[in-house]
Amino acid sequence: MAQGGMRPTPRKDAGRTDRARSERNASGSHANGRRRPTPSESGSRPRQQRRQGRSSRPQRRGPQVPPIVTLAAIAVVAVALLAWGASAVTFTLFAGPNEKAASEQGQAATPVSDGVTFCAVGDNLMNANLLELVDAQDGSSGDGSYNFASLYQDIKPTIEGYDIAFVNQETVLGSTEKFGYAGYPSYNTPDSMADALEDAGFDVVNTNSNHTYDIWVDAILHQQQVFAAHPSLTTVGSYASEQDRETPRVVERDGIRFAFLSYSYGQNGYELSDLPNDYYAVPYSAEAMDADVARAKAAADVVVVYMHGGTEYANEPDDWERQVAQHAADLHVDLVIGSHVHVIQPVEWVEASDATTRTLVAYGLGDFVSGYHDYPDCIMSGMLSCTFVPQDDGSIAIEDVVWHPLIEHWEDGKDTVMLVSDYTEKLAKRNELLAGMDDPYGWIVDKTREVMGDTPGVKMDM
Repeated sequence: MAQGGMRPTPRKDAGRTDRARSERNASGSHANGRRRPTPSESGSRPRQQRRQGRSSRPQRRGPQVPPIVTLAAIAVVAVALLAWGASAVTFTLFAGPNEKAASEQGQAATPVSDGVTFCAVGDNLMNANLLELVDAQDGSSGDGSYNFASLYQDIKPTIEGYDIAFVNQETVLGSTEKFGYAGYPSYNTPDSMADALEDAGFDVVNTNSNHTYDIWVDAILHQQQVFAAHPSLTTVGSYASEQDRETPRVVERDGIRFAFLSYSYGQNGYELSDLPNDYYAVPYSAEAMDADVARAKAAADVVVVYMHGGTEYANEPDDWERQVAQHAADLHVDLVIGSHVHVIQPVEWVEASDATTRTLVAYGLGDFVSGYHDYPDCIMSGMLSCTFVPQDDGSIAIEDVVWHPLIEHWEDGKDTVMLVSDYTEKLAKRNELLAGMDDPYGWIVDKTREVMGDTPGVKMDM
């Protein structure tokens, strides 16, 4: 990765991986075929209430009865039950249709979710030029104050609209106790980034990339403490202990539980044997994934795997990416999302070897934010969205799969991420990150179509 404002030059070992070692149809696909537990709420609630697990439905109220009459009625019922010896009788007061039917069958009520919406974006990568820009915008340059909110102000309303939103925090939030804030090659990002991600509407943050060990162990532990102070953010990929690593990270929405797993191909400048453990930054291995997915399935209804790897600047997934995706599909993982290569890569359905299920795989979401100048491919990314919908047979289907092209727009000392569907030719011509192009907007559209192609069951929002 290049210094902010410069064309990135692939490092000799930057794309190195452990490869040697290591349609339902357009309307949707069954996510896993597993039975899911009873949902607890309707899927129609406002997003903030759905996140907090609260129901917006008003409580049912019966007719207003004087307290003394109520007490007398209860006493009569109690005496009658004792007289009949019917201590096992159950009943429901003021039951609605669902509750009444369930109580007659001796079962709990089963409200049905109308689906959980999900989105994911790629690498949140803080190069030096972005640090300088944000530093200047918040207070005065050099005062140590960084407010990253402006980077996400245009995309924030979209992110907030999903029940679960995922982002990869590529660069470590490592504090300035030993090192100053820095961009490439050894990144160190201010703690206020956690505030910005939370404010932008993200729920799940990956903290496992090839840059996790950039400034070593103390920075990793510091980052864990920073995110621990943001309970609304669930982090995956970097853990405090082996026991912590083996505890699935589960996010629940509308009675559907989502488990998130994360793997990285390796760490820049280090062999796996150089690292203190395999839980500060989880490396990929098929054996580890086998055990992790088994635990995740026991704890959740949907399993999502994030993979960090691939050949940098290549729009086609490499052998390592396909190997990880196929193994995840063979384990009947529901969704695989990937990034690392800085550019977009296709979305595909990958069939399990036993041909019983398919896994939705987004190989490369690209750089969500990076600030790269003179390298347009790195500032055009994608947001994958879909809906997890309960089916009558108890399975969960993935429906409404959409690829939303994103563009990073830099103009007059400000940088922000925008949906291409909201972008215009005039804006594209003013984007300093696309300077020198005759038709920058046309390039965005043509490049996206060239890379993404036409995958059955995947729509394009452009």
